[in-house]
Amino acid sequence: MVKRKKSRSIFTYLYLTGVVSILGTITLFTKLTDGYMLQGDIDSFVESSAIHVKRYLETEGEPDGLYERLNSQDELVFYNYTLSLVDNSEVAGERCKECVMLVSDTGPKVYVRDDDYFSSALPIPNSDKFLLLTEIEDPSQTHEEWYEDEDTQFFTALFTLIGLVIGLLIYTPLVMVNRRVKKLLHTQRVFGQGDLSVRAEPSALSPMKEIVESFNSMADDIEARVKQAQIFSYAIPHEIRTPLTRIQMASDLLRREDTVDKNDLFDQIDRYIGDISLLTSDILKLAKLTNQHGEMQLEPTCFSLVELCQDRIQVTAEPGSATFVIQHELDEPKVYGCECYAKLVLDNLIKNANKYGNGKVEVSIEQDQTCYLIHVEDNGEGIPEEKQEEIFIAFSRLDASRNLNQGGFGLGLAIANQAAKNLGWRLAVSQSSLGGAKFSITIPKAIENRAVSTCTPC
Repeated sequence: MVKRKKSRSIFTYLYLTGVVSILGTITLFTKLTDGYMLQGDIDSFVESSAIHVKRYLETEGEPDGLYERLNSQDELVFYNYTLSLVDNSEVAGERCKECVMLVSDTGPKVYVRDDDYFSSALPIPNSDKFLLLTEIEDPSQTHEEWYEDEDTQFFTALFTLIGLVIGLLIYTPLVMVNRRVKKLLHTQRVFGQGDLSVRAEPSALSPMKEIVESFNSMADDIEARVKQAQIFSYAIPHEIRTPLTRIQMASDLLRREDTVDKNDLFDQIDRYIGDISLLTSDILKLAKLTNQHGEMQLEPTCFSLVELCQDRIQVTAEPGSATFVIQHELDEPKVYGCECYAKLVLDNLIKNANKYGNGKVEVSIEQDQTCYLIHVEDNGEGIPEEKQEEIFIAFSRLDASRNLNQGGFGLGLAIANQAAKNLGWRLAVSQSSLGGAKFSITIPKAIENRAVSTCTPC
């Protein structure tokens, strides 16, 4: 058996990457600013040398001034530097064989020793002499290790604090996302073990928000499909058993010699076979719609909602029973989609209104800022509020009197609802002012906008 390698958390990698990035940034910053800091020190040294040159000139004629002392002595030694007069600026470089020559921003050459001490010779105005200033170690200064230097300690503390703050700022959101991911993984495991009702907690943090919404949407779809499959597995045998039993009974009666009206029994058998054929056709139709996964597999077209309503009323409604009402002025509403799905939606709603209404069907269309609304109403008994969601489930029946006596298998509204979903429409039911049921189809205008850009021929 191959031992499974333990996986490592991506958040550990992210956090370690963040820490390494911070340390790398600090190191790179230090390296890049070394030259800048050195240049600043060089400029400060040159400015200090210029001050000594000015002081040298100002003390000319003073008995014990800098001018008299430099001209009478070869070199003056102060706490941390020496001063002397030289005939050539290159003397500074000659006296410092291992030095690196750099140039200040103002032009003078500065020589830097390995111990970071500077040396430079500045020209004295109105003279052929140069003032050589060389840094030396301050005898009063005690030798300190680099880590004992106050500047080093300050910058170390500063960068450490910055690193901790940035690390905390990185760590906090990573921990939050990590917890969300663990909760989502737990929810996924519970869902995979059969609890189809479990859902992930909503999140406002992107991209967790999109992942959670996608998972919950997938879970809703899977739960609906599993429930529908369960309903199919229980309902189909039950629905077929009734006509088969009646066919068997009629067949037994036909075998009896004393049966009088055999033609009527043959007609009944034909009707029962027709019921089975209709049931099979509706089941296949619903199965095909369900397997579209919300995508339109047929060729989409651009069509007019007004023309669609008028056409389906003429084809489907009982003669003289249906009316079409445009409640507000519409600017020729057109949508983009599979027109055959749209026909399935309206046909099944109008047939349902014909079947359960008392001879009056009203189809109306209106619009608001975001969508079009098509209403199909009847003047029947209506649908109780507690049953209004149940009626869209396949094979659902409100009661025996409403369905068995009037025919049908409870698939029409399920087909209409699934076809509407495939189009991106939404189907809902409420109480009609006519007294019966009111089915409302919500069609987003975003679909209309798509039609304008991709369906200009219509």
